[in-house]
Formats: sequence, C-alpha cells, structure tokens
Amino acid sequence: MISLSEFVRTVPFFVIAHRGSSGDAPENTLSAIRLAIEGGAKMVEIDVQSTLDNEIVVLHDDVLGRTTDGRGLITELDSAKVRDLDAGSWFDVRFAGEKVPLLDEALDLICENVYLNLEIKPLSNNGSSFDVIRRIIKKIKERSYERHTVFASFDHRALTLIQEMDPELHTAALNKAHDNRLPSEILKSCHANAFGCSLHELSNARAEDCKYHSIPFGVYTVNSRDALQKALSFGVMAVVSNYPARINQEYENLIGQR
Repeated sequence: MISLSEFVRTVPFFVIAHRGSSGDAPENTLSAIRLAIEGGAKMVEIDVQSTLDNEIVVLHDDVLGRTTDGRGLITELDSAKVRDLDAGSWFDVRFAGEKVPLLDEALDLICENVYLNLEIKPLSNNGSSFDVIRRIIKKIKERSYERHTVFASFDHRALTLIQEMDPELHTAALNKAHDNRLPSEILKSCHANAFGCSLHELSNARAEDCKYHSIPFGVYTVNSRDALQKALSFGVMAVVSNYPARINQEYENLIGQR
C-alpha cells in the first residue's frame, strides 16, 4: 500500500467506514470491519478504550450498556471480563456472541487491506490519556502502520499531544460544536493535517478554505444518495458512512451519469 499522504494526493474521493460497516453489523466489531473491507471502503474508522488492566479494545462508549450486555464503565472491568460480553445481540440475533475486539485483532484485519482512522477520545482530567495514547501508537508502530493511519479527535489537545510524541504522525481535527473558526485556523492551532465535520456543518466558507489551503477534508455521516450528492457538491474528498458498500455504489452510479 502507498502511504496515506500519497493516497490522499492521488485519489479524488473515498469512503470511510464508520465504526466498520456499522449499518450492516454491530459497530466496532470484527464483523463490521470485515464487511467494510469487503464493501470497498478505503479506510475504516474505529474507536478505542482502555480496560482496567490497560488493554486497548475497540469500543465507542466509555460505558458498556449501549452496545454490549454489560453494565458500568469500561475502565472498571479487566479485558477478560470485557471479552466475555456479548457485543452483537443488541444489533441482531445473527451476531449473538460477537466479542468486543482487542485493538490487536482489529489491526490484524485492517493492516495491509485498508487505511486506518482511529478516533481518540477527549483527554481525561487525571492524566491517564497520555499513557493510553502512547500505548495505541506503540501498537501501530509495532506493525509499521503509522504511515497508513490517521488519528482523529474532537479534542484538539489530543492531536497536539500526538504531534508532540511524533510529528510525522497524521492527525485530523474534527470540528467541535459551535467552533466557527475556518479549518485552516483550527489546523494551525493544533498542527493537524486534515479536517472533518458533520454534513450539516459543511459550508461554502469551510469548503473553500480547505481547497485554498490544500487541506484534505471529509464529512460525516453520509448514508444516502442525497447526502452523498450534497457532500460532493462541496468538493469533499471523503465521506464517512455506516453503509460503505452502498455509498461506494452510489458514487459509481453518479460518476457514470456524468
């Protein structure tokens, strides 16, 4: 695979699978990641959390109740107990018994197949985030996959921290609610390489600023033809979707009509 920086310079458009193919399988599971790859996504976005015994697992929430049959905070359980939880039945009985993946397991599927978009959660007040981020970066570097990975966050302090750890790492600033600065201003403040916002936050001013400053930019969450057409009308490079296969097909259909 070519590096991510080269990839974004040479392709006009690509789809990022949101928590894997999360419209077709339980989010942030190995099944969702597999379906995303099979559906032609060029990048898979996942979320990570740290367990009581400092294992990195793929999970969006810091609480367990929404996407597993567990309760309480992820930080209150060790990885063995987290692995005993059912992370699939809430979505569909077909996925009963699906596990909360270890980051290592997710990387086994992702590496050499698709680019990785790894969302970093807001920094904690007790200083533990530094160690969590350090361990995440270590795992990715052990696989020599840092040139194919982008770290994204709504907490721009986390992006600054990542850049301080290694200025060569790719970072993407996600627009925070009510932050009306232009993308170039946001990136300058946290030394990020790319910008992302929701589809409803996308504006001519933001799009033109990205184009003028050659900033790679994308939007979330695009799950329909109409939403895709709106995103493309602004010239976005990437869209985040729960249905990557569907949006890939819609894109091909739209291109074929031109």
